[in-house]
Amino acid sequence: MKTNRKRVVITGMGILSSLADNIADFRQALLNKQCGVTDSLRFAQWFENARAAEILHAIDYSSIPDDILETQDNASLWAWKVSKDALTRAGLVNDQTHLDNTGLVIGVSSAGTEAFLPLFEQRMHDFSLKKAIYSGGFSSCCASVATLLGLKGGTELVATACTASPNAIGIAFDLIQNGKNKTMLAVGTEPIYLPTFAGFYALNVMHPESCSPFSGRSGMSIGEGAGAIVLEEYEHALARGATIYGEILSYATSCDAYHETGPDPRASGAVQVMNKALQNAGITADEIDYVNLHGTGTEANDRIETLAMKKVFPRIEQLPVSSTKSFLGHNIGAAGIVELIACLVTLPQGNLLPTLNFTAPRANCDLDYVPNEFREKDVTIFMKNNYAFGGNNCCMIVSTRAGTTPVTSYQAKRVAITGIGAVSAIGHSINEILEHCWTQEKAVKLSPVAFYDDTLAEARELLDVLHETGQFTAPQNEPNFKTFQVQNLEPRKHLRRFDARKATRAGTFALIALTEALNQAQRKIKRDGEALGLVMGMSRGPQETTYKYLQSLKPDPRKVRTSEFPGSLMNAITTFCGISEGIKGYTTTLANGQNAALGALAYGYEMVRQQLQAQVLVGGADEYFPSMSLYMDAVTEKIQMKSQACEYQIYGDNPQGFVPGEGACMLLLEDLDAALARHVGVQAEIIGYGKSNGNSYFDPQQTDEKADAMALAIQRAFSDAGVSAGEIDLVCGTSNGAAESVQVELNAIERIFRHDKPQVPVVNYNAFFGFVESCAALLNLAVIVDCIKKQAVPAIPYTETFCDERINFVRTPLQQKIGLVLLVGANEGGNFTAFIIKG
Repeated sequence: MKTNRKRVVITGMGILSSLADNIADFRQALLNKQCGVTDSLRFAQWFENARAAEILHAIDYSSIPDDILETQDNASLWAWKVSKDALTRAGLVNDQTHLDNTGLVIGVSSAGTEAFLPLFEQRMHDFSLKKAIYSGGFSSCCASVATLLGLKGGTELVATACTASPNAIGIAFDLIQNGKNKTMLAVGTEPIYLPTFAGFYALNVMHPESCSPFSGRSGMSIGEGAGAIVLEEYEHALARGATIYGEILSYATSCDAYHETGPDPRASGAVQVMNKALQNAGITADEIDYVNLHGTGTEANDRIETLAMKKVFPRIEQLPVSSTKSFLGHNIGAAGIVELIACLVTLPQGNLLPTLNFTAPRANCDLDYVPNEFREKDVTIFMKNNYAFGGNNCCMIVSTRAGTTPVTSYQAKRVAITGIGAVSAIGHSINEILEHCWTQEKAVKLSPVAFYDDTLAEARELLDVLHETGQFTAPQNEPNFKTFQVQNLEPRKHLRRFDARKATRAGTFALIALTEALNQAQRKIKRDGEALGLVMGMSRGPQETTYKYLQSLKPDPRKVRTSEFPGSLMNAITTFCGISEGIKGYTTTLANGQNAALGALAYGYEMVRQQLQAQVLVGGADEYFPSMSLYMDAVTEKIQMKSQACEYQIYGDNPQGFVPGEGACMLLLEDLDAALARHVGVQAEIIGYGKSNGNSYFDPQQTDEKADAMALAIQRAFSDAGVSAGEIDLVCGTSNGAAESVQVELNAIERIFRHDKPQVPVVNYNAFFGFVESCAALLNLAVIVDCIKKQAVPAIPYTETFCDERINFVRTPLQQKIGLVLLVGANEGGNFTAFIIKG
């Protein structure tokens, strides 16, 4: 039976740009043809002709308590400001009933940076430990914004550089279409920091004045800003009398699978993403009235984007297109949503946004770019395009008249796992890993951490500053700890093609796991990469490349190493895998911290279930690197000082933090019927999931509130899958072993099962691998899939005395019927996800 897709409308907007800090003034600034690009005082101290579109407004943060305000960076504060404005316009800002089921998806490129600027900019005495704790994680802005606004519908962070915010809108759109949420908040936020400015400056792509897309001298103008929209199910919006600003008809993503920075000269990825978005919307190219282009002003982007438009639109000479970056500069992760809002405040009144600063068109740039002046035109349906480093492409199709375009439908598919691949400290393949888990072999030998001299010197200097300023007094002894590390890995034994010059440690792990998953699923990529999607969940990302890049900022940011700049982005590992294997379908990088791969699993599941993508690879990867953050985690006792792996006892009676691990896990998801038709072994079926988040990010002691939030995610998973607690045969937790993590997880499990099934068996296998942050849950999932096959359960490793008598821990190997398994996971910011897995 076919299901009609729900209409998704926009009922609130918030804006912060170089032009204005509210919707009314923003619209007027656009109509006045203001350009926000000016001389930058901030960056002039390092760079000649430093120009940028910067946020210089005084923003009112008086409603945020001072003790919280001092912990926040601009990425979080700007996201909060535009989100609050959007919710206010939507009439939801004080409606807790709606906020309890409102989710948050943020797109950003340079999150978690501001707290560490004193290190990069050599002003260490300005370092704030509180700010580093609460704003130093890539996903911290999600936790901060959700807590400050009281959102409880789950969070996600998209980190695909310049396509981050339109991709965030797409994920929020999906969560409403699939019935998970009635309302969603989609946000883009992007302060420009020294590492970003220096990278683009060194690439020699900055315009000396203000960018003039498609004409005159090539070059981009960098900008910063934030935007937020409230997305809402159409009937829900009508029922409460909400003002509707437009309707999202569809979106799509794709990957060029061509180059780390340069676009495919054939424009195949851009063409593919536009055609897919048109297909998803159920319309033809001739029905598009206007296209808001990416239009960076650089020679390659403008030429290839023009070529893509010619390939998609048969009557391109009649179609007006333009670039809003001529007003705002390039807002990187926030670009798409800020530009979308610019469209929504002008197009409904028949005002086509012009391309400012337009002079003589460049070679091969011969479209109607609406030069310099607004033009009157009735626009019903428009397209919004954005492109990013790594060949990440995103396209949205939007109607200014909600409810007028016929809805599309889909045949909901059952989603199977047909391939699993993994790399970890206990094995370089899934079979090696499983053999270790089942035989309970002797624990692997932990590897000592060897910090670089410059890292140690910087860390010791920082500790002295923290002691001097009364922020923190370090223990007397130097941290001396060990981690689970992948040893003796020979990539060429696992891979057909391997370029060691371009491969990071985490990228290598991910590619090996991805290849194994494809091989197990009998899936060969033969020039059909567009039929295969790739979603990666990241926690710390490409640490070694980022370290090299940031170190090159000192002492002179003008001499930064451009070779490491694109590789330091959170989507670099996904890009590496996509290029290596020719994967060109829906491609996204999520960076929601610990267990980020659960977000990837949820997104991939929905793509297959809704027939947006036939097959999707999902997973995560982490690399060991002796970074400053690892050192500080050890000093602040987040990490256990263990000398042997068997001392890492996840549910032990004396939890002392976690032991880091490295590796990767990848799954291939596909339509169950299609898998059976091609006679592929089905590993397991995903039948539902649920998400939620707590509102106690600034109060770590509120473990009860967090346990309630995790329990809510479990209840939502049961509802989605149509099962009850009494039907669950096994529960798999993914706690990292820290006291708070253990307490929240076990309290949630106990609350859910205390009446229906108090003796449900509970397992957690993180002690086998070490805590592999991004994909801990998927490594556990790989083990429980094998448990379902064998109808047996390995014991929880190493724990001798357990911490909670209420829980039926699997202390010895267990033989029993296993039909349904509950998998739960959390990140450090209080975001919770639960999945129901069926054999």
